[in-house]
Amino acid sequence: MTRSGWLACAGLAVFTLMGCNHPSADSTPSAASSALTTPDPTKPDATADDNAWGKYLAALGKLHGKDVRMRPYIYVIPSGDSAAAASRRQEEADSISHSIGPILIPGSMLIVGGPEGIQTETFLLGLSKELKAGALKGIVILVVSDATRQSTIANALKPTDATVRFVAM
Repeated sequence: MTRSGWLACAGLAVFTLMGCNHPSADSTPSAASSALTTPDPTKPDATADDNAWGKYLAALGKLHGKDVRMRPYIYVIPSGDSAAAASRRQEEADSISHSIGPILIPGSMLIVGGPEGIQTETFLLGLSKELKAGALKGIVILVVSDATRQSTIANALKPTDATVRFVAM
């Protein structure tokens, strides 16, 4: 192997080892610092755009999905009864049931939420009817909605075998 080949291999090995997150003896967290938790991010206004809601849902996913091995799929459920909002909700349901659902790998995560808890609930109730029993086995669904909707949503998604986590907004 040429000298430049050895240097490239050595450099790659150094970068690989630097990427490993091995705790050192001095870096053990104290009991006080490990007891601190990160507060939930601030909920955007109901009139905020999808970008703000997407960032909010992503931040909640980071807090409540630390055991998830893959990047989450985030679904911002639009509010309102307009034709455009209804069409987008249907497109998102189709995306989960026909496109994303069949290719999800156990350990994946869906984050679903939006400005109106009733729309999120209606979306998930409709989606649960479209999915086959056991279709989301091993998948975590993080539902961000009103606390009053938790049992209805969890019961509707039970046949899918998804692990449902609920964050009240």
